[in-house]
Amino acid sequence: MMKAVKILVAVLIVVGFALVPAFAQDAQPAQPKKPKIEGKININTATAEQIDMLPGLSKKKAQAVVDYRTANGKFKTLDDLAKVQGIKQKTIDRIKDYVIFEGETTLKRKTQP
Repeated sequence: MMKAVKILVAVLIVVGFALVPAFAQDAQPAQPKKPKIEGKININTATAEQIDMLPGLSKKKAQAVVDYRTANGKFKTLDDLAKVQGIKQKTIDRIKDYVIFEGETTLKRKTQP
């Protein structure tokens, strides 16, 4: 009887170690989502609807960007966006690769392959 218990314990230990990698994969941190947009957005001429396509910006924040621009004039740098209520550095870091200050807005949603 004692030998059977030892064998059972050994089997459970082996099975437990075999399951660890499967559970470890589930514990991996999620990869950040890749934006589903491409191109550039002229933050000084874009509409709220266009600005809303940027990662991390809601419709409300997009409208706040337009309202701020209307009241205070054109943005000159990315740091100027931090003056808009609700826009934090983390958001600026997410959108910096898409924002331009002159030229045409070419930002669009990516088409699915």
